[in-house]
Amino acid sequence: MFAHGETVTVQTAGTVTDPYSADTVTAWELGDGQEWTTEPTEVDVANVLVGSGGSTEPSEAARNAVDSDFDLIFQPPITTVPTAQDRVVVRGLVCEVDGRPFAWRWAASSGDAGAIVRVSIQEG
Repeated sequence: MFAHGETVTVQTAGTVTDPYSADTVTAWELGDGQEWTTEPTEVDVANVLVGSGGSTEPSEAARNAVDSDFDLIFQPPITTVPTAQDRVVVRGLVCEVDGRPFAWRWAASSGDAGAIVRVSIQEG
């Protein structure tokens, strides 16, 4: 595999009882923007390759948001792969997971699969 990957942190939201439906749900925020009282669990994952997926800025006047994407390559052996419900801390930025991780195999590996995960963040 490739050397010199970075350590990222996968955050998973806790489960709580929804105050309206009484269902047990996994979520980051209540619908009205109030934070859940449970803390997310965190798992550090070492040796992850981080690549820029690009960034965009709105062209409208008085808009200063920047949308950035990162492509994360989790190298085998994999013990933790984020899901679409998780968040990933990359270089100090808390990013949302976009879509589903994509499994990949490197021809020179022993058959262990890695995973490619796209994450994004909107700043501003």
